[in-house]
Amino acid sequence: MTEIQLHSKPVYENCEKAVVQCYVQARSRELTMPPRPAVVIFPGGGYDYTSDREAEPVANAYLAAGYSAFVVRYAVGADARHPHPLLDAAAAIALLRARAEEFHIDPQKIAVCGFSAGGHLAAHIGTQWHLPLLRDTLGGKSEDFRPNAMVLCYAVISGIRSPHLHSFLNLLGPEPSQEELAGLSAEEKADGRTPPAFIWHTANDTCVPVENSLVMAGALAKAGVPVELHVFPNGLHGLSVCTYETAAGGSEERVYPYVARWVPWSVRFLENVFRGGDFRH
Repeated sequence: MTEIQLHSKPVYENCEKAVVQCYVQARSRELTMPPRPAVVIFPGGGYDYTSDREAEPVANAYLAAGYSAFVVRYAVGADARHPHPLLDAAAAIALLRARAEEFHIDPQKIAVCGFSAGGHLAAHIGTQWHLPLLRDTLGGKSEDFRPNAMVLCYAVISGIRSPHLHSFLNLLGPEPSQEELAGLSAEEKADGRTPPAFIWHTANDTCVPVENSLVMAGALAKAGVPVELHVFPNGLHGLSVCTYETAAGGSEERVYPYVARWVPWSVRFLENVFRGGDFRH
């Protein structure tokens, strides 16, 4: 794994803390694979921190499936005020496109994968990649920032419908208005420009209610965007890839082989998107 800074200029105070950790298959004359698709991973943590349980283990899962993986350590805590994390997400996608040959990735096959608050960030860039703010701040073209697909894992989506309010307070500060909350609600911004999405959640998540995923799936379907939704009947919040490795403190309460199917299912979904499939297979 190598780590590189996201920003080459001071786009906000402390932006030098934002980095991307790169998990890329070593090049070999014996491996004649074409450029790989890429997954850009945003770990969760309520915009307080970025969880290690939703970082390298997720990257390794996608690496094993034939993807290159990139974990973004975006602005959190005191640095998390909007639009700082969104700028980090946009910069990460643009950086990978600009250095696609170096990383041996296909610049038109870049998915974002986010967990909890990181899922909000993935949905936020997926629905707001065309904001003039991003182009004006980072330079380049709006299309540089657009992900080609989204994987949203027990994601924080809405600030107005069953919200995980703590995440939005970190973005907006205390006592945000309903207008401000709606402005950062991904389901309110989904339209025909939003990339296809694979969404999963557990029905009894008591931290981020499943309604977040339901309203996002509904908004995407209404906009005519391909969406696949899985609601598993049982499972705590923050399951990551559902293995012993990612179980907090080794607790078996976070080991869910039944839910772990989301990983290969998401790979199948991405393959369909990236290969121009019609979702019949």
